[in-house]
Amino acid sequence: MRAITAAAAIAACVDVSEAVRSAAQSVQAYEAFRREFGIERSQHDATSYMQRAALFQQRAEEAERHNAQPGVSWKAAVNKFSDYTPSEFNALLGHRPLARDGQPRRLASASFLELKPRAPLAAAVDWSMKLSSNISKLAKDQGTCGSCWAVASAGALETHAEAAHGSQLAVSYEQLVDCTPNPQECGGRGGCGGATAELAFQYVKEHGIVAQKNYKGYETGSGEGECKPVSSPALTTTGFVRLEVNKMQPLMEALSTHGPVVVSADAGGWGAYSSGVFDSCKKDAIINHAILAMGYGTDAGLKKDYWLIRNSWGPKWGEHGYIRLLRHSEEDAYCGTDNKPLVGNGCKGGAATLPVCGMCGILVDSAYPTGVKVV
Repeated sequence: MRAITAAAAIAACVDVSEAVRSAAQSVQAYEAFRREFGIERSQHDATSYMQRAALFQQRAEEAERHNAQPGVSWKAAVNKFSDYTPSEFNALLGHRPLARDGQPRRLASASFLELKPRAPLAAAVDWSMKLSSNISKLAKDQGTCGSCWAVASAGALETHAEAAHGSQLAVSYEQLVDCTPNPQECGGRGGCGGATAELAFQYVKEHGIVAQKNYKGYETGSGEGECKPVSSPALTTTGFVRLEVNKMQPLMEALSTHGPVVVSADAGGWGAYSSGVFDSCKKDAIINHAILAMGYGTDAGLKKDYWLIRNSWGPKWGEHGYIRLLRHSEEDAYCGTDNKPLVGNGCKGGAATLPVCGMCGILVDSAYPTGVKVV
């Protein structure tokens, strides 16, 4: 009896020792992760060190399991979001499309792109290669502010200015965050709480936008300030075009012939994306993020068509700040429903549900500026 008890005690000690060793290895891995991504946390962080270490371990295991699946078209990896809580990650998704009752809402400066049937299109488009300046190519980092809508809108203005005039002007998305009015709370409560590209374009049409160097706001912080007076804008527009909702052809046509387009999507599953063609969104999607479509193409190795999307989570995320989303070959090939539009979609008083099409709902809400002029 004593021998059995002693053996059990030895086994228990071994188990405890293994657990301690495993925990130590996890902490070491987490510390290496923090050093790699330059992560520093405030002593007032509401989430404890060990909770974040556990989140990191969970995300690392999830990425490993995903990558081990046969035939996956995209790879997951640990990145700067790997120890974020769900609420922290969701705070980055500060956009809902400007729509009511399933129909696009017209603003004074908005027009709709009319296309000829079966318009010939380029086989592939990549504005990150067509444009030469780093201002137009590199992905910006919105920080912890839900300003994706402003960053994407500023990116559209910058790329269209370079395409039309050869400009290499960086404009202030901070000005858009501070100054764009949002009385109907379209896309959120405004500022870092969310808005839409259409509202940003309307503001620029009415007031212009200054160079980034002349208007400093939150930068990569988490708050926005009061709108600062602007005496002389660096860039103006005549308005914007809003593409037909949930249609593939207008977006391809706009990218092929006009330039980058601000689009919206359900980015809730993008956190661990590292490379490849992302195809993991279900048909039903909650639209919650604004990004800049820079083109489209085909991955010959994967034999998959894709949309080329520039995100606003910095150049170290994804494919140097970009993600490629699966592009379906036919209209209406991948459509579902946004069942929570008042959470992730629309203005106050909007419809209970809205239709969404394309991978991650990428076709639901698209717009680009017109008459872009560098002053």
